Amino acid sequence: MVTLTGFVIVQQHFKKYRALAAAIAACGISLGSLCSGPLLTAMLIAFQWRGTLLLMSGMVLNCCVFGALYRPPPTQSQKNGSGPTDVTLRETMHQLLRDLTDLSIFSNTPFTLVCVGSFLMNLGLMVFMQHTPSRAVVIGIEHWLAYLLPTVTGVAVLAGRIIGGVIGNLSCTNRVLQYGVNIIICGFLLVLLGQLFSFAHLAVFGAATGLVTGMLTRLLSASTCHRTK
Repeated sequence: MVTLTGFVIVQQHFKKYRALAAAIAACGISLGSLCSGPLLTAMLIAFQWRGTLLLMSGMVLNCCVFGALYRPPPTQSQKNGSGPTDVTLRETMHQLLRDLTDLSIFSNTPFTLVCVGSFLMNLGLMVFMQHTPSRAVVIGIEHWLAYLLPTVTGVAVLAGRIIGGVIGNLSCTNRVLQYGVNIIICGFLLVLLGQLFSFAHLAVFGAATGLVTGMLTRLLSASTCHRTK
């Protein structure tokens, strides 16, 4: 919920540099992945799992503070100096309910394919990020090396987001094609995960998967969505 709303509100403020803005906004996730392995290991050692969960809950709660700072871009009437139309809370909630129950957007085949592909890709990626350190320990990799694997992936995701944002912002780039190619490559890579049993192989796999995942730029810009219709 935090990630999706963050990407949406940022892209509403940009037009020319929308893809790059989305990539920069997504860098926070990569930085979190970069720090999570060593940080969580240190927290588990110092506070055990109950204390670690409490601290993690406090970190996530801070998202409410940052979320409260989001503001929608000014409307055309506001730019022209005229006041916005008064909308009651009841009308707002009624419109929100209509939007949430309107499934007509899934009649758009490219949009539906993007949703399904994104879900499957993220499911596989989260399995790798969350469970690979434990699996690495089970297959004989040292603990400190095993918990570096998400960090390696986080660095690659960070680099991929910047590179993908720059490429996606070029006027000659078809962002739908960029998204599709990268998500297919990511899917093929995730299929290979069960065949990797050494730190070097898992680290290279994590770097490649992270780079490709970062190149997806997560959300397509509005201009891209128009081209899919």
